[in-house]
Amino acid sequence: MQYRPLGKTGLQVSALAMGCMRLPEDDRELSAQVVDQAIAAGVNYFETTRGYINGKCQHLTAPGLKGRSRGLIVSGKAGIGPDTTEESYRKEIDLQMEILGVDYLEFYQVGWFSLDKLEMLRKKGGALDALDKARAEGLIGHIGFTGHDKPAHFTGIVETGIFDSLTIPYNLLDRQYAPTIKRAGELGVGVIVMCPVAGGMLASPAPRLQELIPGGAETTAAVALQFVLLNSDVSCACSGMNTLEMLRENVETANTFHGASQEDHARMERVLDEFANLGAKFCTYCGYCKDCPQGVSIRRNFRLYNHAKVYGLVGWAREQYAHMDPEKRADRCIRCGECEPKCPNTLPIMEQLEEVHRVLGS
Repeated sequence: MQYRPLGKTGLQVSALAMGCMRLPEDDRELSAQVVDQAIAAGVNYFETTRGYINGKCQHLTAPGLKGRSRGLIVSGKAGIGPDTTEESYRKEIDLQMEILGVDYLEFYQVGWFSLDKLEMLRKKGGALDALDKARAEGLIGHIGFTGHDKPAHFTGIVETGIFDSLTIPYNLLDRQYAPTIKRAGELGVGVIVMCPVAGGMLASPAPRLQELIPGGAETTAAVALQFVLLNSDVSCACSGMNTLEMLRENVETANTFHGASQEDHARMERVLDEFANLGAKFCTYCGYCKDCPQGVSIRRNFRLYNHAKVYGLVGWAREQYAHMDPEKRADRCIRCGECEPKCPNTLPIMEQLEEVHRVLGS
């Protein structure tokens, strides 16, 4: 396993990290095996929180960590609200440690965080006071945050100097946080990337994407992980793994990755920009056309079509289209024409909806 600096914490984190939110809910033995084998393979970062998997996430993670959590980077996480106090947040920290069966958490993250919650975090007698006290007592080592706020907002949060890490989505299909990642790298804030395979979307075959890696990649998931790791400001790619086979494939990908080539990364960015520009000629998902009188989800249909035509994720897009509410699919369009005058790109929406159904409905 390859390791990278986790910001300026002094910690070395495995290039592949494990998000424990996808452990098999009804198989405690398999969950323990996945965690156990991940540790044996050199994975040393485990992202957990109490609420995932219907409240079972940390219960399922704990058996695999038993007796060896020291030396691992285990992360707990809890959100905050207007009523969060230092006492209530400390109780949550203590509870999560008890469930995990650990006496120390290397990281504790403020979950589902956004810029509008910054003063809520900082208020006297609030969550930040609880985190600072727990850190002073040696119960936690570092403080991070995670969420889905606007990139500029997250860059602002990084610049406060409060946090040692951030966990954000970043992948081949969603690169909006690239400027935030760059700024975090400049400031020595560790970057944990979640959704490196886009919630499983990039597990589907897509030869067009697989060709992005020099020499090609055997699977789309492999190129997705390698794309994330090619960014030298990324500390690790955190993947939700729930089978031993998935773990094996991801470990193999991480182990065959030979360092971050800025030239390769720049080339991939250029190709992905070309893909994005091609997709924008079809639909930019601005939403001006929404509220179709027939209930057609125009943006959803066009997004699936773009992923099929631009990125080559045809099988995945057809499967998603088949599972859409039939009332929202493209073939429900009756060509009433109300959408087209609203489109700032003057797209022939009715004609393109027919194309969507022709390609995805087969």
